Amino acid sequence: MKLKALVILLLGTTITNQVLATEKPTASHKSVINYYMDSYINSDYKKLKAVLSEDAVFTSNRDVRVIKHKASEILSEMKKNEGVVQRDCNISSTIVSESDALVIARVDINYELFDGAQQNFVIIEKNKDGEWKISQVYKVFISSESEARKLVSTSR
Repeated sequence: MKLKALVILLLGTTITNQVLATEKPTASHKSVINYYMDSYINSDYKKLKAVLSEDAVFTSNRDVRVIKHKASEILSEMKKNEGVVQRDCNISSTIVSESDALVIARVDINYELFDGAQQNFVIIEKNKDGEWKISQVYKVFISSESEARKLVSTSR
């Protein structure tokens, strides 16, 4: 009887710790940023969807134009590429500004074999339910001359 009570107590403690240890992705702005970065690296639209507000907008530059996409369009495109892991890229984040209701983060993506970089300015807002959600993403593609291109152009 004592053994059975001890097993039940241990099982209950384990389950409780598991539940408490599993933080909701929208519980903090840091977890939202981590989900955003992980969704990018692993083409995981479900993770991105979990941290996006319903009316989120993605804005990016294409040459001299600015392009805007709704969250649903981005998720649909990601769904097509589900499971494709981004290789040879480094991703990092920095908090640019934060308050109790709004956070601006910069997520840098650099490909080792690609000429240029991508900066994502991610706007995260706390909603009326106290959840942190991404409301806007500004993707800025920055091109630069790679070392390989410099070598090719100078050897001619």
